[in-house]
Amino acid sequence: MLHHPSTSQIIPPVAEPGNERYTPRLTRTAFLAGALNLCLYPVMMTLAGNGILLGLEQARETLVAFGAPDGAGAPDPLASPGYALFVTALAYWAFASWYCARIMLGKRFPHDRLRPCIDDRFADMAGRWLPRLLGLLGVVPITVFFIVATPSPRYWIALAATAATFLAFVVFRRHLPAADAGWHRRDDDPYPRFDTLSRGAVATVLAMFAISFGVLLATVVGRETASRAIGSPALVLIALGSWTLFGSFAMTYLPRSAGWPSFALVPFALAFALSFVNENHFVARGGAPAPRGDRPAFPDDLEAWNAARGPRGTDPIYLVAAAGGASRAAYWTGVVLTNLENRSRLRGREFARNVYAVSGVSGGSLGLAAFVAALAAEQETARDGSGPLAPRPTDFLARDFLAPAVGQMLYSDTIARFLPVPCIACDRSRGLEEAWARDWRRHSPAQAAWFTQPLRAAGKAPAAVPRMMFNTTTVGDGRLVVQSDLRFVPTDAYDIFDDALDTARLTRAGAVHNSARFTYVSPAAAIRHPGGDRVWDYVVDGGYFENSGVAAINAMIGALQGGTAAQQALARQIVVIVIENDPAGSAQWICDPKPQPRSRRLPIAMEASAPPFALYQTRTARAHAQEAEAIRLLGGCPAGRVIELRYPESDHKRPGRFAAGLLDDDPPMSWFLSAASRTRMSTVLCGDGRWDPRDLLEREWQRALGWIERSSARTVTPRGEAFAPADTTLACGKA
Repeated sequence: MLHHPSTSQIIPPVAEPGNERYTPRLTRTAFLAGALNLCLYPVMMTLAGNGILLGLEQARETLVAFGAPDGAGAPDPLASPGYALFVTALAYWAFASWYCARIMLGKRFPHDRLRPCIDDRFADMAGRWLPRLLGLLGVVPITVFFIVATPSPRYWIALAATAATFLAFVVFRRHLPAADAGWHRRDDDPYPRFDTLSRGAVATVLAMFAISFGVLLATVVGRETASRAIGSPALVLIALGSWTLFGSFAMTYLPRSAGWPSFALVPFALAFALSFVNENHFVARGGAPAPRGDRPAFPDDLEAWNAARGPRGTDPIYLVAAAGGASRAAYWTGVVLTNLENRSRLRGREFARNVYAVSGVSGGSLGLAAFVAALAAEQETARDGSGPLAPRPTDFLARDFLAPAVGQMLYSDTIARFLPVPCIACDRSRGLEEAWARDWRRHSPAQAAWFTQPLRAAGKAPAAVPRMMFNTTTVGDGRLVVQSDLRFVPTDAYDIFDDALDTARLTRAGAVHNSARFTYVSPAAAIRHPGGDRVWDYVVDGGYFENSGVAAINAMIGALQGGTAAQQALARQIVVIVIENDPAGSAQWICDPKPQPRSRRLPIAMEASAPPFALYQTRTARAHAQEAEAIRLLGGCPAGRVIELRYPESDHKRPGRFAAGLLDDDPPMSWFLSAASRTRMSTVLCGDGRWDPRDLLEREWQRALGWIERSSARTVTPRGEAFAPADTTLACGKA
C-alpha cells in the first residue's frame, strides 16, 4: 500500500494495464463532470431559482414587497407572515439542493461511474463541498440582493441568519451523534460513502416529499387563497425544491440503485411525447351551453345608442383603448378611467355614459372589464351617481393575481404534463380566471357573477354600460380575433363567436384571459369546432398582433366615415382615449413630442438577443402606428380628438430604497404590483417634476377634462363631501 503525496490516507496500488482488475482513475475534469451529472437536478434547480428570482424584474418586485402595507408607510417584513413563509421556503430549497446532492454523491451505485480520481484531495473536496456550495447558492445570492437593494437590516437579517445557520449545520454537523450513520470509507474511496440509506435519511426524504405534497394539495384545494397566503416567491422555491427531490430520488437514485441507467431526462421526453395527447388548455370548454342571443350590430347599434342619449346626443362619443401590460396595464387603466369618471361627477358632467365602446389588450382588458363591471354594479343598485364610482375598480385591480397563476402553473398544471389524458381541471388558465371571478364576487355583491357570465349573453347587463372588445391573436396565422358583445369584426380579423367555432360558453373572465395569454405564465388555448375535439386554432395574447387595442377602434372609425351621412356625423363626434402603460419617454407622444435626452435601452449579446428583442419590440411599434393612424383618421393632432394618456417614464431609480440600480422606479409588467408601485401610479401627476414626460401627461389629462367640460350637465347634483382624496388621486385631490 502507498501513501498519496497530497493526503495522509492510504490508497491501493494501481494495477497495470492488461490486469483484469485494472480500473483507470478519472481526471479532475472527468470526476467533476461525473459529480455534476449525478447532481443534475440540484444544479439545474439552483440555477433556475436564482435566474428567476434575481434575473426577472417581476420577481424582484415581489421580493421587496414583503410586509408593505396597502397604503403609505415603510414595509415591515418581520411582521409579515408571507416573509416568514418565504424564508422557510428558501431554507427548504437550499436544504433540498444540499441533501439531494450529498446523497447522490455518497451512494455507492452498482456499476458506479464515479470512479476514483487521480487526485484524491480534489475528489474529497468535490464530494464534500459541491453539495454545500449548491445549498449556499440557494440562500447567499438572495441574501446579498436584500442587503444591497433594501433599506433596512430588517429585510435581510432573517435571511443572513438562515445562511449562517445553514453553513454551520452542513460544516459542523459531522460532530453530531449518528450524523453519518451508515457512511464509511473504503480503500478505493477518497471520502466516506454509504451502501444503503439509513432510517434517518429515509425519514428525511419522506418528510420533504410530505412538504411538497402539502403545498400541492393547498394550491389545489385552497386555490387563489392558499396561493396568495404562501406567496409567489415561496411557491417558486418550494416547487424547485420538490423538483430537485423528485428528480434526484425518483429519476436518478432509485433506477441507479437497481443497476439501471439514470432516468433524469425521461420527464422531459415524457412531457414532450404526452403533449400530443393531453392538451388541457381550451377556450370555453365545459359547462352548460350559453344562450347565443343576437348581439347588436355596429354601426346600427351606435345610432340607436346615440338616439337613446336624447339631449346628450351632441356630446362627445368616447372610444377607449387600453394597452397590454398585465397588472401594470390593468391598474393604470383603472386609475385613469375611475378618476375621469369621478372628476366628471365633481364637475357636474358626464363621462362614462358617453363611452360607447372599450377595446383592450391583455392587462388593459382586465382594467376595462373592471371599470365596466363597476358601472354595471352601480346601475344594479340604482345609485344616482352623485358620489364617487363605487365599487372602486382600483381596489379590485390592486390584488395579487400572480400567485394564483404561479400556483396553478407550477403544481397542478405541471403534473398534468405527465398524464396520458387531458386534465381540464388542472389547466393553469383557471388560476387567473377564477381569481378574477371570486375577487369580484367579494368586491361587488351587486354584480357578483359578472365575470362568470357569458360574454355573448351580455345583453342582460345594464344597457348603458359600454360595449366591450377584448382582442386576442391566432397562433396559426397571427390574425386579430375580436371577442365582443357587439357584432363587429375588422377586415381580415376573426369573430370569436363565429358559428363555426365552439365558443358560445365563453365568459367575460375567459375573454379577458384570452386577451392576456402571454406565454408562458398563461398558455395558448385551443378553440374547437362544434360537435367534436377538432381544433380550429390556438389564441394567445392580443399584443402579438398589436398592443394598444386601437386597431379595432380604427376599423370602427373607418366604417363610420364610409357609411351614411348620419354615421359620418357620428364619426365627427368621436374622441379616442388611448391608455398606454409602457413607461413612455418624452419622445413617445405622437403629438408634440419632446426630444428624448437619453439613449435607448438595448440588449446585450446582440448576435443572440437581437432577433427576439426586435420581435418583441414590434408589438409596441405596431401599437404606435395604429395610434398615429387614429390621429390621422380624426383630423390630425390639431383636432385634438385622440388623447394619449401614457404612463410617464422615470429617469431615476427609487431614491433611498433601492441601491445599485437593481429596481427601476417604473413598475414592472407583472400580475403583481407592490404598494410602492401602486402608490406612484395613483399619484403620478402629483410628482415633484423629476419626470420629464410628466408635463406631456398633464397636458393630455387637461385635454381629456376639456372634452368632459363640453358634455351635458348631469341630472343629479354631485355631493362634493362624498369624494375622499383617494377618489380624485390622479388629479391630486383638486376639484
